[in-house]
Amino acid sequence: MPVRKIAGWFADKVATVANAAEIERQERIEEYQSAIRAELARSKQSFDFGAAIARLEIPERDIPLVAEQVYVGFLEKAWSDERISDRQKELLAWGREALRLQPEKADQLNFTIASRVYREVALRAIKDGGICEAEAGHLEAIAKSCGLTTAKMTAALFSNEGSAFLQERFQVFADRGRIRGSEWAAFQSTAKRLGLSKPQLLEAIFPPARDLVEHTLAEARDDGEITDREERLIENLLENLISRPEFTDYVRQEIAETKEKQNLRRGVLPSLPPPKGMALKAGEVLHWIGPAQFLRVRELASGTRVDETTGDLLITDTRMIFTAADKSMELSHRKVLGCFPFGNEIEIRISGRASGRYIFDHDSTKAVAIWEVAIGKANQTIVEKNEAKKRRHIPRDIRQRVWQKYGGRCADCDADTYLEFDHIVPVAKGGSNSEENVQLLYRNCNLAKSDRI
Repeated sequence: MPVRKIAGWFADKVATVANAAEIERQERIEEYQSAIRAELARSKQSFDFGAAIARLEIPERDIPLVAEQVYVGFLEKAWSDERISDRQKELLAWGREALRLQPEKADQLNFTIASRVYREVALRAIKDGGICEAEAGHLEAIAKSCGLTTAKMTAALFSNEGSAFLQERFQVFADRGRIRGSEWAAFQSTAKRLGLSKPQLLEAIFPPARDLVEHTLAEARDDGEITDREERLIENLLENLISRPEFTDYVRQEIAETKEKQNLRRGVLPSLPPPKGMALKAGEVLHWIGPAQFLRVRELASGTRVDETTGDLLITDTRMIFTAADKSMELSHRKVLGCFPFGNEIEIRISGRASGRYIFDHDSTKAVAIWEVAIGKANQTIVEKNEAKKRRHIPRDIRQRVWQKYGGRCADCDADTYLEFDHIVPVAKGGSNSEENVQLLYRNCNLAKSDRI
Protein backbone atom coordinates (compact mmCIF):
# COMPACT_ATOMS: atom_id res chain seq x y z
CA MET A 1 0.00 0.00 0.00
CA PRO A 2 1.45 3.45 -0.91
CA VAL A 3 2.77 5.55 2.00
CA ARG A 4 0.18 8.30 1.36
CA LYS A 5 -2.70 5.83 1.55
CA ILE A 6 -1.27 4.28 4.71
CA ALA A 7 -1.01 7.75 6.30
CA GLY A 8 -4.62 8.54 5.34
CA TRP A 9 -5.87 5.21 6.68
CA PHE A 10 -3.96 5.75 9.93
CA ALA A 11 -5.35 9.31 10.33
CA ASP A 12 -8.90 8.03 9.82
CA LYS A 13 -8.36 5.32 12.42
CA VAL A 14 -6.97 7.82 14.94
CA ALA A 15 -9.96 10.15 14.35
CA THR A 16 -12.40 7.25 14.79
CA VAL A 17 -10.76 6.20 18.03
CA ALA A 18 -10.73 9.80 19.30
CA ASN A 19 -14.44 10.22 18.50
CA ALA A 20 -15.30 6.96 20.20
CA ALA A 21 -13.30 7.99 23.28
CA GLU A 22 -15.10 11.36 23.44
CA ILE A 23 -18.51 9.70 23.15
CA GLU A 24 -17.55 7.26 25.89
CA ARG A 25 -16.42 10.16 28.10
CA GLN A 26 -19.70 12.04 27.58
CA GLU A 27 -21.69 8.96 28.50
CA ARG A 28 -19.54 8.52 31.63
CA ILE A 29 -20.05 12.17 32.64
CA GLU A 30 -23.84 11.78 32.18
CA GLU A 31 -23.72 8.86 34.62
CA TYR A 32 -21.68 10.89 37.11
CA GLN A 33 -24.15 13.79 36.83
CA SER A 34 -27.12 11.54 37.50
CA ALA A 35 -25.37 10.07 40.53
CA ILE A 36 -24.41 13.52 41.90
CA ARG A 37 -27.97 14.82 41.46
CA ALA A 38 -29.37 11.77 43.25
CA GLU A 39 -26.88 12.34 46.09
CA LEU A 40 -27.89 16.00 46.28
CA ALA A 41 -31.58 15.06 46.46
CA ARG A 42 -30.86 12.68 49.37
CA SER A 43 -28.32 14.69 51.32
CA LYS A 44 -29.56 18.23 50.63
CA GLN A 45 -27.63 20.71 52.83
CA SER A 46 -25.31 17.98 54.13
CA PHE A 47 -24.11 17.11 50.61
CA ASP A 48 -20.34 16.58 50.42
CA PHE A 49 -19.00 16.90 46.85
CA GLY A 50 -15.55 15.60 47.82
CA ALA A 51 -16.97 12.43 49.35
CA ALA A 52 -19.19 11.89 46.31
CA ILE A 53 -16.18 12.26 43.99
CA ALA A 54 -14.23 9.67 45.97
CA ARG A 55 -17.13 7.22 46.16
CA LEU A 56 -17.88 7.47 42.44
CA GLU A 57 -14.18 7.45 41.56
CA ILE A 58 -14.57 10.39 39.18
CA PRO A 59 -11.30 11.01 37.27
CA GLU A 60 -9.59 14.31 38.08
CA ARG A 61 -9.99 15.69 34.55
CA ASP A 62 -13.77 15.04 34.56
CA ILE A 63 -14.51 16.74 37.91
CA PRO A 64 -14.79 20.37 36.56
CA LEU A 65 -17.07 19.33 33.70
CA VAL A 66 -19.32 17.27 36.00
CA ALA A 67 -19.62 20.20 38.45
CA GLU A 68 -20.39 22.66 35.64
CA GLN A 69 -23.08 20.50 34.06
CA VAL A 70 -24.75 19.80 37.41
CA TYR A 71 -24.79 23.54 38.09
CA VAL A 72 -26.27 24.19 34.63
CA GLY A 73 -29.09 21.83 35.62
CA PHE A 74 -29.69 24.03 38.71
CA LEU A 75 -29.74 27.14 36.53
CA GLU A 76 -32.17 25.70 33.98
CA LYS A 77 -34.55 24.70 36.75
CA ALA A 78 -34.25 28.13 38.41
CA TRP A 79 -34.91 29.95 35.12
CA SER A 80 -37.70 27.59 33.97
CA ASP A 81 -40.36 30.27 34.59
CA GLU A 82 -38.12 32.94 33.00
CA ARG A 83 -37.61 34.62 36.36
CA ILE A 84 -35.29 34.09 39.29
CA SER A 85 -36.27 34.81 42.89
CA ASP A 86 -34.09 35.80 45.83
CA ARG A 87 -34.58 32.31 47.30
CA GLN A 88 -33.39 30.71 44.05
CA LYS A 89 -30.35 33.00 44.08
CA GLU A 90 -29.53 31.77 47.58
CA LEU A 91 -29.85 28.14 46.50
CA LEU A 92 -27.65 28.76 43.46
CA ALA A 93 -25.02 30.40 45.67
CA TRP A 94 -25.09 27.33 47.93
CA GLY A 95 -24.87 25.01 44.92
CA ARG A 96 -21.86 26.92 43.59
CA GLU A 97 -20.06 26.51 46.91
CA ALA A 98 -21.07 22.86 47.27
CA LEU A 99 -19.81 22.02 43.77
CA ARG A 100 -16.61 24.02 44.36
CA LEU A 101 -17.16 26.20 41.29
CA GLN A 102 -15.16 29.39 40.88
CA PRO A 103 -17.44 32.51 41.06
CA GLU A 104 -16.30 33.59 37.57
CA LYS A 105 -17.30 30.23 36.06
CA ALA A 106 -20.67 30.29 37.85
CA ASP A 107 -21.31 33.83 36.56
CA GLN A 108 -20.39 32.74 33.03
CA LEU A 109 -22.80 29.79 33.16
CA ASN A 110 -25.55 31.99 34.60
CA PHE A 111 -25.05 34.52 31.78
CA THR A 112 -25.35 31.75 29.18
CA ILE A 113 -28.70 30.55 30.54
CA ALA A 114 -30.01 34.04 31.41
CA SER A 115 -29.13 35.44 27.96
CA ARG A 116 -31.10 32.60 26.35
CA VAL A 117 -34.10 33.53 28.49
CA TYR A 118 -33.55 37.25 27.79
CA ARG A 119 -33.55 36.62 24.06
CA GLU A 120 -36.74 34.54 24.15
CA VAL A 121 -38.57 37.13 26.28
CA ALA A 122 -37.38 40.00 24.07
CA LEU A 123 -38.31 38.29 20.80
CA ARG A 124 -41.73 37.34 22.14
CA ALA A 125 -42.29 40.94 23.21
CA ILE A 126 -41.17 42.27 19.82
CA LYS A 127 -43.48 39.87 17.96
CA ASP A 128 -46.39 41.26 19.98
CA GLY A 129 -45.70 44.63 18.36
CA GLY A 130 -43.49 46.32 20.93
CA ILE A 131 -42.15 46.17 24.49
CA CYS A 132 -44.55 47.43 27.17
CA GLU A 133 -43.57 48.64 30.65
CA ALA A 134 -44.05 45.19 32.24
CA GLU A 135 -41.93 43.50 29.57
CA ALA A 136 -39.25 46.16 29.89
CA GLY A 137 -39.18 45.56 33.66
CA HIS A 138 -38.93 41.80 33.10
CA LEU A 139 -35.94 42.25 30.77
CA GLU A 140 -34.30 44.64 33.20
CA ALA A 141 -34.61 42.04 36.01
CA ILE A 142 -33.02 39.34 33.84
CA ALA A 143 -30.13 41.67 32.93
CA LYS A 144 -29.71 42.66 36.60
CA SER A 145 -29.29 39.00 37.56
CA CYS A 146 -26.15 39.03 35.41
CA GLY A 147 -24.94 42.30 36.90
CA LEU A 148 -25.78 44.21 33.69
CA THR A 149 -28.14 46.93 32.51
CA THR A 150 -30.64 46.23 29.73
CA ALA A 151 -28.45 48.16 27.27
CA LYS A 152 -25.32 46.19 28.20
CA MET A 153 -27.19 42.87 28.11
CA THR A 154 -28.50 43.65 24.65
CA ALA A 155 -25.04 44.77 23.51
CA ALA A 156 -23.56 41.53 24.85
CA LEU A 157 -26.14 39.49 22.97
CA PHE A 158 -25.41 41.37 19.76
CA SER A 159 -21.72 40.73 20.28
CA ASN A 160 -22.32 37.01 20.73
CA GLU A 161 -25.04 36.41 18.14
CA GLY A 162 -24.39 38.95 15.45
CA SER A 163 -27.35 41.16 14.58
CA ALA A 164 -29.93 38.40 14.17
CA PHE A 165 -31.61 39.53 17.38
CA LEU A 166 -33.77 42.22 15.72
CA GLN A 167 -33.44 41.02 12.13
CA GLU A 168 -35.90 38.23 12.82
CA ARG A 169 -38.70 40.71 13.47
CA PHE A 170 -37.76 43.22 10.77
CA GLN A 171 -37.57 40.42 8.20
CA VAL A 172 -41.37 40.24 8.41
CA PHE A 173 -41.57 43.77 6.97
CA ALA A 174 -39.00 42.96 4.27
CA ASP A 175 -40.89 39.82 3.22
CA ARG A 176 -44.14 41.77 3.10
CA GLY A 177 -42.50 44.50 1.00
CA ARG A 178 -43.56 47.47 3.14
CA ILE A 179 -43.49 48.92 6.65
CA ARG A 180 -46.07 51.32 8.04
CA GLY A 181 -45.07 54.46 9.92
CA SER A 182 -46.73 53.24 13.11
CA GLU A 183 -44.89 49.92 12.86
CA TRP A 184 -41.54 51.63 12.45
CA ALA A 185 -42.25 53.94 15.40
CA ALA A 186 -43.09 50.93 17.58
CA PHE A 187 -39.98 49.11 16.35
CA GLN A 188 -37.75 52.07 17.28
CA SER A 189 -39.42 52.29 20.68
CA THR A 190 -38.70 48.60 21.19
CA ALA A 191 -35.03 49.08 20.29
CA LYS A 192 -34.80 52.03 22.66
CA ARG A 193 -36.22 49.96 25.53
CA LEU A 194 -33.56 47.36 24.74
CA GLY A 195 -30.93 50.06 25.12
CA LEU A 196 -29.98 50.27 21.44
CA SER A 197 -28.95 53.56 19.86
CA LYS A 198 -30.30 54.50 16.43
CA PRO A 199 -26.96 53.68 14.67
CA GLN A 200 -26.85 50.29 16.42
CA LEU A 201 -30.42 49.54 15.36
CA LEU A 202 -29.83 50.51 11.71
CA GLU A 203 -26.66 48.43 11.52
CA ALA A 204 -28.47 45.47 13.09
CA ILE A 205 -31.32 45.48 10.58
CA PHE A 206 -29.30 46.43 7.50
CA PRO A 207 -29.65 43.11 5.59
CA PRO A 208 -33.49 42.94 5.70
CA ALA A 209 -33.76 46.74 5.42
CA ARG A 210 -31.63 46.60 2.25
CA ASP A 211 -33.92 43.87 0.91
CA LEU A 212 -36.96 46.05 1.63
CA VAL A 213 -35.45 49.02 -0.25
CA GLU A 214 -34.38 46.78 -3.17
CA HIS A 215 -37.89 45.32 -3.30
CA THR A 216 -39.48 48.79 -3.27
CA LEU A 217 -37.06 50.03 -5.96
CA ALA A 218 -37.75 47.04 -8.22
CA GLU A 219 -41.50 47.51 -7.85
CA ALA A 220 -41.24 51.24 -8.59
CA ARG A 221 -39.24 50.56 -11.78
CA ASP A 222 -41.57 47.81 -12.98
CA ASP A 223 -43.29 50.12 -15.47
CA GLY A 224 -40.00 51.74 -16.47
CA GLU A 225 -40.77 54.93 -14.57
CA ILE A 226 -40.43 56.29 -11.04
CA THR A 227 -43.09 58.78 -10.00
CA ASP A 228 -42.44 61.60 -7.53
CA ARG A 229 -44.51 59.69 -4.96
CA GLU A 230 -42.43 56.52 -5.44
CA GLU A 231 -39.22 58.52 -5.18
CA ARG A 232 -40.39 60.13 -1.92
CA LEU A 233 -41.26 56.69 -0.54
CA ILE A 234 -37.80 55.31 -1.36
CA GLU A 235 -36.11 58.41 0.03
CA ASN A 236 -38.11 58.01 3.24
CA LEU A 237 -36.92 54.40 3.55
CA LEU A 238 -33.31 55.44 2.93
CA GLU A 239 -33.42 58.25 5.49
CA ASN A 240 -35.07 56.15 8.18
CA LEU A 241 -33.71 52.63 7.65
CA ILE A 242 -30.28 52.86 6.00
CA SER A 243 -27.06 54.05 7.64
CA ARG A 244 -24.55 52.95 4.97
CA PRO A 245 -23.76 55.81 2.54
CA GLU A 246 -22.53 53.49 -0.22
CA PHE A 247 -25.91 51.74 -0.43
CA THR A 248 -27.82 55.04 -0.28
CA ASP A 249 -25.66 56.44 -3.12
CA TYR A 250 -26.29 53.31 -5.22
CA VAL A 251 -30.09 53.55 -4.80
CA ARG A 252 -30.17 57.28 -5.59
CA GLN A 253 -28.04 56.65 -8.68
CA GLU A 254 -30.50 53.96 -9.77
CA ILE A 255 -33.40 56.39 -9.33
CA ALA A 256 -31.57 59.08 -11.31
CA GLU A 257 -30.80 56.65 -14.16
CA THR A 258 -34.38 55.39 -14.26
CA LYS A 259 -35.78 58.92 -14.39
CA GLU A 260 -33.27 59.79 -17.10
CA LYS A 261 -34.47 56.82 -19.14
CA GLN A 262 -38.12 57.74 -18.67
CA ASN A 263 -37.32 61.27 -19.83
CA LEU A 264 -35.68 59.79 -22.92
CA ARG A 265 -38.81 57.79 -23.67
CA ARG A 266 -40.79 61.01 -23.43
CA GLY A 267 -38.38 62.73 -25.80
CA VAL A 268 -36.73 64.85 -23.08
CA LEU A 269 -32.98 64.87 -23.73
CA PRO A 270 -30.21 66.15 -21.42
CA SER A 271 -28.52 69.46 -22.25
CA LEU A 272 -24.74 69.72 -21.85
CA PRO A 273 -22.32 72.65 -22.16
CA PRO A 274 -20.29 72.44 -25.39
CA PRO A 275 -16.63 71.43 -24.99
CA LYS A 276 -13.83 73.89 -25.61
CA GLY A 277 -12.91 74.27 -29.25
CA MET A 278 -16.20 72.84 -30.52
CA ALA A 279 -18.15 75.45 -32.44
CA LEU A 280 -21.83 74.48 -32.43
CA LYS A 281 -24.35 76.25 -34.58
CA ALA A 282 -26.53 78.99 -33.14
CA GLY A 283 -29.27 77.40 -31.00
CA GLU A 284 -27.80 73.91 -31.36
CA VAL A 285 -28.12 71.82 -28.15
CA LEU A 286 -25.51 69.23 -27.14
CA HIS A 287 -27.01 66.03 -25.66
CA TRP A 288 -24.03 63.67 -25.32
CA ILE A 289 -20.26 63.55 -25.75
CA GLY A 290 -17.84 60.69 -25.23
CA PRO A 291 -15.46 58.18 -26.82
CA ALA A 292 -16.73 55.82 -29.50
CA GLN A 293 -15.47 53.36 -32.08
CA PHE A 294 -16.65 53.56 -35.68
CA LEU A 295 -16.73 50.38 -37.81
CA ARG A 296 -17.44 50.49 -41.53
CA VAL A 297 -17.71 47.25 -43.48
CA ARG A 298 -17.30 47.40 -47.26
CA GLU A 299 -17.46 44.66 -49.87
CA LEU A 300 -14.73 45.28 -52.42
CA ALA A 301 -13.59 43.30 -55.42
CA SER A 302 -10.58 42.24 -53.40
CA GLY A 303 -12.78 41.06 -50.53
CA THR A 304 -14.41 42.39 -47.36
CA ARG A 305 -12.73 45.43 -45.83
CA VAL A 306 -13.38 46.60 -42.27
CA ASP A 307 -12.29 50.12 -41.30
CA GLU A 308 -12.03 50.79 -37.54
CA THR A 309 -11.59 54.28 -36.12
CA THR A 310 -11.60 55.41 -32.49
CA GLY A 311 -12.47 58.98 -31.65
CA ASP A 312 -14.91 61.31 -29.87
CA LEU A 313 -18.57 61.45 -30.76
CA LEU A 314 -21.02 64.26 -30.08
CA ILE A 315 -24.79 64.07 -30.37
CA THR A 316 -26.77 67.31 -30.71
CA ASP A 317 -30.40 67.95 -31.43
CA THR A 318 -29.72 68.10 -35.18
CA ARG A 319 -26.61 66.05 -35.99
CA MET A 320 -23.83 63.66 -34.98
CA ILE A 321 -20.21 64.80 -35.06
CA PHE A 322 -17.37 62.25 -35.01
CA THR A 323 -13.77 63.46 -34.64
CA ALA A 324 -10.61 61.35 -34.73
CA ALA A 325 -6.94 61.97 -35.47
CA ASP A 326 -7.27 60.83 -39.08
CA LYS A 327 -10.99 61.25 -39.72
CA SER A 328 -13.78 63.68 -38.94
CA MET A 329 -17.34 63.55 -40.18
CA GLU A 330 -20.88 64.60 -39.37
CA LEU A 331 -24.35 63.47 -40.32
CA SER A 332 -27.73 65.08 -40.01
CA HIS A 333 -30.32 63.13 -38.04
CA ARG A 334 -32.87 63.93 -40.73
CA LYS A 335 -30.79 62.09 -43.33
CA VAL A 336 -30.66 58.81 -41.41
CA LEU A 337 -32.36 56.07 -43.41
CA GLY A 338 -32.33 53.55 -40.56
CA CYS A 339 -30.93 53.07 -37.04
CA PHE A 340 -30.69 49.71 -35.29
CA PRO A 341 -29.63 49.76 -31.62
CA PHE A 342 -28.36 46.60 -29.89
CA GLY A 343 -26.68 46.72 -26.48
CA ASN A 344 -23.84 49.26 -26.52
CA GLU A 345 -23.86 49.55 -30.32
CA ILE A 346 -26.01 51.25 -32.90
CA GLU A 347 -25.95 50.70 -36.65
CA ILE A 348 -26.63 53.82 -38.69
CA ARG A 349 -27.63 53.52 -42.34
CA ILE A 350 -27.18 56.63 -44.43
CA SER A 351 -26.04 57.57 -47.92
CA GLY A 352 -22.41 58.45 -47.30
CA ARG A 353 -19.24 57.53 -45.47
CA ALA A 354 -20.81 57.94 -42.00
CA SER A 355 -22.86 54.78 -42.53
CA GLY A 356 -21.72 51.96 -40.22
CA ARG A 357 -21.65 50.72 -36.62
CA TYR A 358 -20.86 52.92 -33.63
CA ILE A 359 -19.70 51.22 -30.43
CA PHE A 360 -19.72 53.00 -27.08
CA ASP A 361 -17.90 52.17 -23.86
CA HIS A 362 -18.67 55.18 -21.68
CA ASP A 363 -22.37 55.40 -20.67
CA SER A 364 -22.90 52.96 -23.53
CA THR A 365 -26.63 52.20 -23.35
CA LYS A 366 -27.35 55.82 -22.46
CA ALA A 367 -25.48 57.08 -25.53
CA VAL A 368 -27.36 54.67 -27.81
CA ALA A 369 -30.73 55.69 -26.32
CA ILE A 370 -29.96 59.42 -26.64
CA TRP A 371 -28.95 59.09 -30.27
CA GLU A 372 -32.02 57.01 -31.09
CA VAL A 373 -34.32 59.60 -29.46
CA ALA A 374 -32.50 62.50 -31.12
CA ILE A 375 -33.03 60.85 -34.52
CA GLY A 376 -36.67 60.21 -33.69
CA LYS A 377 -37.29 63.78 -32.56
CA ALA A 378 -35.56 65.22 -35.58
CA ASN A 379 -37.78 63.09 -37.80
CA GLN A 380 -40.86 63.57 -35.58
CA THR A 381 -41.39 59.85 -34.99
CA ILE A 382 -41.29 59.80 -31.18
CA VAL A 383 -44.75 58.64 -30.04
CA GLU A 384 -45.63 57.41 -26.53
CA LYS A 385 -47.42 54.07 -26.63
CA ASN A 386 -49.60 54.13 -23.53
CA GLU A 387 -51.46 50.91 -24.35
CA ALA A 388 -48.25 48.89 -24.71
CA LYS A 389 -46.99 50.32 -21.42
CA LYS A 390 -50.25 49.35 -19.73
CA ARG A 391 -49.94 45.76 -21.00
CA ARG A 392 -46.37 45.53 -19.71
CA HIS A 393 -47.31 46.68 -16.20
CA ILE A 394 -47.20 43.77 -13.72
CA PRO A 395 -49.84 43.88 -10.93
CA ARG A 396 -48.49 44.36 -7.41
CA ASP A 397 -49.69 40.98 -6.09
CA ILE A 398 -47.85 39.23 -8.95
CA ARG A 399 -44.68 41.23 -8.24
CA GLN A 400 -44.92 40.31 -4.55
CA ARG A 401 -45.27 36.58 -5.26
CA VAL A 402 -42.44 36.65 -7.82
CA TRP A 403 -40.16 38.45 -5.34
CA GLN A 404 -40.90 35.75 -2.72
CA LYS A 405 -40.51 32.97 -5.29
CA TYR A 406 -36.97 34.07 -6.19
CA GLY A 407 -36.06 35.20 -2.66
CA GLY A 408 -35.12 38.69 -3.85
CA ARG A 409 -32.37 37.28 -6.12
CA CYS A 410 -31.70 37.04 -9.85
CA ALA A 411 -33.09 33.90 -11.47
CA ASP A 412 -29.89 33.54 -13.54
CA CYS A 413 -26.91 34.67 -11.43
CA ASP A 414 -28.31 34.94 -7.86
CA ALA A 415 -27.40 38.65 -7.54
CA ASP A 416 -29.40 40.62 -4.95
CA THR A 417 -28.91 44.15 -6.35
CA TYR A 418 -29.84 45.94 -9.60
CA LEU A 419 -32.93 43.71 -9.84
CA GLU A 420 -35.69 44.12 -12.41
CA PHE A 421 -38.98 42.33 -13.05
CA ASP A 422 -38.80 40.65 -16.47
CA HIS A 423 -41.33 38.96 -18.74
CA ILE A 424 -39.91 35.54 -19.65
CA VAL A 425 -41.86 35.65 -22.91
CA PRO A 426 -41.89 39.35 -23.94
CA VAL A 427 -45.26 41.13 -24.06
CA ALA A 428 -44.54 42.04 -27.68
CA LYS A 429 -44.45 38.31 -28.46
CA GLY A 430 -47.66 37.48 -26.62
CA GLY A 431 -46.27 37.04 -23.09
CA SER A 432 -48.69 37.57 -20.20
CA ASN A 433 -48.38 39.18 -16.76
CA SER A 434 -48.96 35.83 -15.03
CA GLU A 435 -46.71 34.70 -12.17
CA GLU A 436 -45.35 31.90 -14.39
CA ASN A 437 -44.20 34.41 -17.04
CA VAL A 438 -42.47 36.88 -14.70
CA GLN A 439 -39.03 36.49 -13.16
CA LEU A 440 -36.43 38.57 -11.30
CA LEU A 441 -33.27 39.38 -13.25
CA TYR A 442 -30.07 41.26 -12.50
CA ARG A 443 -29.84 44.21 -14.90
CA ASN A 444 -26.94 42.78 -16.94
CA CYS A 445 -28.74 39.43 -17.21
CA ASN A 446 -31.84 41.26 -18.44
CA LEU A 447 -29.80 43.20 -21.01
CA ALA A 448 -28.10 40.02 -22.19
CA LYS A 449 -31.49 38.34 -22.60
CA SER A 450 -32.81 41.36 -24.55
CA ASP A 451 -29.81 41.16 -26.88
CA ARG A 452 -30.50 37.45 -27.52
CA ILE A 453 -34.17 38.15 -28.25
